[in-house]
Formats: sequence, structure tokens, C-alpha cells
Amino acid sequence: MKLKILLKRLLKEKGMTQLELSHLSSVPQSKISMLCNNNYQELNIANLEKIATAMEITNISELLEFIEEK
Repeated sequence: MKLKILLKRLLKEKGMTQLELSHLSSVPQSKISMLCNNNYQELNIANLEKIATAMEITNISELLEFIEEK
């Protein structure tokens, strides 16, 4: 199983840019970019909480999902 971050899709759905989310969440745009591209080694829970708060996400399954690796 692999954890997939759904941030890119959520930004598109909400019509929000990475830079706008960075300003709202105080998470660096570079970190948001890595999350959008599912290019991460470690996840910072505090950053995920800030992003969820800024995007008004109340259910973590809107932001994260497990997928089976091929």
C-alpha cells in the first residue's frame, strides 16, 4: 500500500493555486508542490493540519488515500 496525497485535485476543485494555499496555510509553496506531486520522503503532520484548516477539510479522506502498489 502507498499513501497518496490528493492535494492537486483539491486545489483544482477549489480553484486555488499553490501560492494562495501557501499564504493561507503558512506552509512553504515548495512543500505544497512536493505534496501535489506526491514527491515526499516524510510527511509533516503539522503542515497537513495547516493545509486542511486553510482548505476547510474536515475529513482526512478528502486529502489522503491508500492505493495498492502494482
